[in-house]
Amino acid sequence: MFFEGAEKKLEIIVGPELQPLNKRPKEFWEKLVSQCEATILSTVENDKQTAYLLSESSLFVWDDRLLMLTCGQTKLIESAVTFIEEVGADNVECLFFQRKNEYRSHLQPSDFIADAKRLGKLLDGEAIRLGKMHSHHTQLFYTTKEYKPIAGDRTCELLMYDMAPEVISFLTREDLTKEEIRDFFQLEKILPDFNLDDFVFKPYGYSLNGIRGEDYFTIHVTPQETSPYISFETNLKICEKSQVLLHQILEILRPFSFDVMTFNCSTEFDFGSTYMKTIHVADQINVGYDVHFRYYNKRMDSPEKVYRYKELI
Repeated sequence: MFFEGAEKKLEIIVGPELQPLNKRPKEFWEKLVSQCEATILSTVENDKQTAYLLSESSLFVWDDRLLMLTCGQTKLIESAVTFIEEVGADNVECLFFQRKNEYRSHLQPSDFIADAKRLGKLLDGEAIRLGKMHSHHTQLFYTTKEYKPIAGDRTCELLMYDMAPEVISFLTREDLTKEEIRDFFQLEKILPDFNLDDFVFKPYGYSLNGIRGEDYFTIHVTPQETSPYISFETNLKICEKSQVLLHQILEILRPFSFDVMTFNCSTEFDFGSTYMKTIHVADQINVGYDVHFRYYNKRMDSPEKVYRYKELI
């Protein structure tokens, strides 16, 4: 069974006239989510933010911004356009719309260029690609309106492919519970004191939102053999913590390859002798963000086993 795990990502920062964005009624967010053909499954909140767990990924809302991730064949561009038209383009201080390379891009309802053209009709912006078109890459549309990020505005994305066979075997168990997955990820150890909200999909798949004050992290698991993918994203101070958290996650999941996408985190990551960096693209975009995209492969000491198809013949 195929499912596209790679997320589309939307981040919008709004002006003071729309703040606090977080106080808008749930009906507003339900309508926004429905535009991309997803639904809200559950909610967790504190006095700084609200996190919505979606049927396809996540939505986080703070006083001054929203962050929305959707996977599968969702139409995130529709949610983006709806929000801009609803609140007015003049109230959008900064916008990022990001699409990662997909396993089967031809199954998507639109491509990045078409999405960027729609956004460009509403907001002045530029589009860039970080990485190789026929390899791992991400494409980014961002507004060019003058903007200065607030202190500490950073993001780190860890996007993992082809996890170790034992990991895939565990994550595709039919009777898997939320508690077992949390224990497997060692969340109480590596990310303590977060308020968690998670969901196990049938026959398999998993999503989790964690919030603590203004901090967040989110995990999305697509363990299908035809498209194995796990994403982790956070605004924690990864750069200042010597990459310990990323190392811990990689040790648990042991992916064959992964991408690290960062905003305002220019530290050079070092993953020792296990992985080698094969792509590194960096740019300082003119709205005050230092953007880096890196792609890593596992170092091979011996040949891999041949892959035998089980379902196609």
